[in-house]
Parts: sequence; C-alpha cells; structure tokens
Amino acid sequence: MTDSLSDSLRWAISVGADPERSAADWLALELAPGSQDAVAAICDPIPDPDADLERLRLLKRGFKTLRLGGEDSTDRRLAARYYAATLAAGLVRHGLWISRQRTDRIVEALQGLADDEGIDDRLRAVASTAIAIAAERVIEGDATPGAPD
Repeated sequence: MTDSLSDSLRWAISVGADPERSAADWLALELAPGSQDAVAAICDPIPDPDADLERLRLLKRGFKTLRLGGEDSTDRRLAARYYAATLAAGLVRHGLWISRQRTDRIVEALQGLADDEGIDDRLRAVASTAIAIAAERVIEGDATPGAPD
C-alpha cells in the first residue's frame, strides 16, 4: 500500500523540475491519468477514438478553468496555449473543433501558439497542422449537447 505523502512527494519531484508548468501539468495528470505531462496528454492519442476525443474535451475544460482562474499570469498564459492546443488536437485527430467559438478566433489563438517559440515544439506542430487543415475546408463545430464554448 502506498501512503498519500509518498504520492504527493513523487508528484512534487516529477513536476517541480519546471515550476512554470507545474499547474498545467498537475491538471493534466489529474484529468488524463497515465500521461507524463500536459504536452503528452494533449499530443499522445489513446487507442480508442471516442475516449481520446472525450479526454481532449475534458482537458480543454480544465485548461479553460486554469486560463480564467490561474494563480498568476504565467499559469493563465500557459493554460491559454494548452487550451488552444487541445482544440488543435481535436481537429487534427478527429476532424472537428471541440469548441463553439468562432473559427477565426480559434485560428488566431492557434497562430499565436504556432508562433510562440517558448512552447513545446509538439504543441506548435499540432497548431500548425490544424491551421493548415482549417485553411483547406470548413470545419464542423462541436455538436456535443451541453458542450460549452
């Protein structure tokens, strides 16, 4: 049996290596158990397409919450980038926007992500791919009942 203090310390050591990412990584680890960090939670698909799409929707909601209520501007900025990346991953892997926001606003956020050299290359690549897809065709919005934004 593992005691909770050991789990907490293990989490603090694994996330503490890059304090700027701690809140987003912690959130991703809670929402997508088994993921290494937020980047992996967004970029690494799981085999079941329906479960992968639901995981992206869950991550999107989590990053939106952190974007709006993060402790400081660094957390909020990073959460906004990860939020955009989940939208990009939804388009790249599932062919739809997992948001009800206007397409031009989503593409603007993705362009900001793609241009941000301080963000992991995997997230920038998925944003660039999503931008290219959106430029080629009209993308369907999320039709899930009750799906916010």
